[in-house]
Amino acid sequence: LAFTKTYSMAAAAILAITLIPVLMGYFIRGKITPEHRNPINRLLTATYRPVINQVVRSPKLLLVGGIVVILAGLWPASQLGSEFMPPLDEGDLMYMPSARPGISADKARQVLQQTNKLIMSVPEVKSTFGKMGRAQTATDPAPLAMVETIIQFKPESEWRPGVTRADIRRELEQRVQMPGL
Repeated sequence: LAFTKTYSMAAAAILAITLIPVLMGYFIRGKITPEHRNPINRLLTATYRPVINQVVRSPKLLLVGGIVVILAGLWPASQLGSEFMPPLDEGDLMYMPSARPGISADKARQVLQQTNKLIMSVPEVKSTFGKMGRAQTATDPAPLAMVETIIQFKPESEWRPGVTRADIRRELEQRVQMPGL
């Protein structure tokens, strides 16, 4: 992804230097209208000039206005907390432990099978689907040592009495304790 972004920016810079001047020669023909006669430029200048004149005449007013805006935003900003989104609970759980770096493919498969068996031993779990490493895509740069398991739960009506999602997460953390994970 970083290479793609870098290459696209380099290509844009090269085109801006080489192709754009040539295209300007083809498409901009005849007399070019001066800036003061361009209607869009006149509208923008007429809108912007009074603001600039006011700021130049009274810079302290601008400074006080800026401070007032910052102070007015302090209380709402303090109420935001650390996240803008509430916790998302779609019913499934993604469990992502990591194995030791440099794990072999066979050992990774064994670890995945063992973790799936341990996860399935929790009564509230309906099914698991796990993978080690990444898929054959460039957008998932996970190493082979990274386990990603999607855990689907049974309906809450089939759960043990008094068990919550937090309890299940704690139980999963306790059960999936194995060497190298």
